[in-house]
Amino acid sequence: MKSANSGTKPASRQGRAAKVIASIEDAEHLDGPAFALANAVALPQRIGGTPGQRVQNALHGTWFGHPIHPSLVAIPIGTWTLAVVLDTLASVGAIKGTAIDRTSDILVKAGAVGAVGAALTGLSDWHQTHGRSRRVGLVHAAVNSTALGIQVASIVLRSGGHRIAGRLASAASWGFMFAGSYLGGHLVYRLRQGVDQADRSVVPRGYHPVLPETDLQEDQPCRVEVWDEVERAQIPVVLVRHRGRISAMGARCSHMGGPLDEGWVLNGGLICPWHGSRYDLESGQPLDGPSTCPQPRYHVRVQDGMVEIQREQDPGSTAVTPQEADAARRAEAIPDKTASAPQGRKADEVLFEHHQLLRGLFRRIEAMPADDPERRDILRTLASELEIHEHIEDRIFYPAVQPVSEDVSIAYAEHQALADLLAATLKLSTASPAFEEHIRALHTAVDHHASSEETSMFLEAQRLGDRRLRELGHELETTMEEERTSRFQSAFRHLKISLLESVGKAG
Repeated sequence: MKSANSGTKPASRQGRAAKVIASIEDAEHLDGPAFALANAVALPQRIGGTPGQRVQNALHGTWFGHPIHPSLVAIPIGTWTLAVVLDTLASVGAIKGTAIDRTSDILVKAGAVGAVGAALTGLSDWHQTHGRSRRVGLVHAAVNSTALGIQVASIVLRSGGHRIAGRLASAASWGFMFAGSYLGGHLVYRLRQGVDQADRSVVPRGYHPVLPETDLQEDQPCRVEVWDEVERAQIPVVLVRHRGRISAMGARCSHMGGPLDEGWVLNGGLICPWHGSRYDLESGQPLDGPSTCPQPRYHVRVQDGMVEIQREQDPGSTAVTPQEADAARRAEAIPDKTASAPQGRKADEVLFEHHQLLRGLFRRIEAMPADDPERRDILRTLASELEIHEHIEDRIFYPAVQPVSEDVSIAYAEHQALADLLAATLKLSTASPAFEEHIRALHTAVDHHASSEETSMFLEAQRLGDRRLRELGHELETTMEEERTSRFQSAFRHLKISLLESVGKAG
C-alpha cells in the first residue's frame, strides 16, 4: 500500500536546495561580517561626495533605467560555459588544434574581466540590502568570488603550460559559478531584490479629488490614497508642493517599497527615507540611486479648491481612461452614409449563445456513464468548439473591444490556460477517475472565463455602439460558419485533436 507521501519525491529533491537556502537566510552570524563589508563598500562614495555619488549611480544603473549587474553577469556565465565545453571536447579528442586552446584561454580571460565588473556592480546593489537578503547576497558574493579566484588560477596554469590542470580548474570554477547563479536567482525571484516595488495600479483613470489644496505645505510630502477596485486595495500617492507647483507620484519607492511620503525634498527631488533614492518631482525619474526605476506619475489639477489627480498611464497600459472611452464612442457614432444599417445579432449575443453551447456539451459529458464510448466523441466536439471559440475571440472580438475594455489581456491569458487544461484532458481515458477530475476542472475554468466576459467585457463592449456590435456579430457568425463547414479547417482541427490525444497519452 502506498503511503500518502509516495508522490512527493520531486518536492523532496527540490526541498534539499530550499533547506540550504533557508539555513543561509537564518544565519544571523553572517550579519556582523555583512555589516562591516557594507560599510566598507559605502565609504568611498561618502568620501567622494558628488563624484562618488555619480560613480554609485553608474554602478547601480540609475542612468540606464535597469540594474547593470544582471547584464554583466551574462559575460562570465556565457564565456566560462563555452570555455568548459571547448575544454571538454578537446580533452576527449573530439576537436584538436592550438586555435581551440587559444580560444578557451581568451574566453576564460574575458569572463574574468566580466566577473570583476559584475562583482563591482553587485556589491554596489548589495550594500543597500538588509536581513535575509543581505545574508544570501553575502554568500552569493563569496561563492562567485571563489569562482573568479579559481579562474584566475586557471589563467596562470594555462599560461604556464599546465593546460590539463587549467581545464580542471575552469571546470571547478564553473561549478561554483552555477551555485552562485542559483543564489542570485533566489535573490531576484524569491526575495524580489532589484525588481520594481512601486504600486503600478492604473487608478484613478479619470481625475479624482484627494484633498483640499490648503492642506499642502511647501516641500512637505503628503500621503493620500485612492481605492483600486480590481486590486481591492488602497493605492498610496504622495503629493508635494514645490515652488508653488503641485506634483504627484506613487508613494511606494520602486527600489524597496520605502514610504516616500515620509521622505524629504532636496534639489528638486523627493528622497526616500530608507535608502536615499532621489526622484525628480516633475518626471518621477530617479536622480540618485540605488533606484533605477521611475515612480508612477499622476496628472494634477486644482478644481474648486480641491487637488485632483489622474494616473499617467504607462506605455502599453491596458487601462481605459474616460477620455479614451469617449473617443471610441465618438468614433463609432460617426455614420457611414454608404453603408446600410447592420442587421442581425450583436457580438455579445452571438458569443453568449456559443458560451451556452459549450456549457451544454460539458453537461452532456458529465451526465454520461463513464464507460460510454460516445463520451469521447462529445469530448472531441467540445474541443473543436473551444478551438473555434478561441479563434473568433482572439482574431475578431478582442481586437475590437480592446479600446474600451481592460479585460482583453487577461482573456488572452485565460485562453492559453484553457488550451493547456484541454490538452491534458484529451490525453486521459474518458472512463478514468482522472478524467472526471479534469473535465470538472475544465468545465469550471470555461464557465469562469465565460462568466467573466458576460459580466464585464460584454458590458464594456456596449461603448462601441449598436451598429459596431452588430457588424462584429455578423463577422463572428460568418467566421464560425466557415470554420465549421471548411473541409480544410475541420481536417486541421481533427489532426490537432488527434495529436493532443495520442502524444504523451496518460491512459
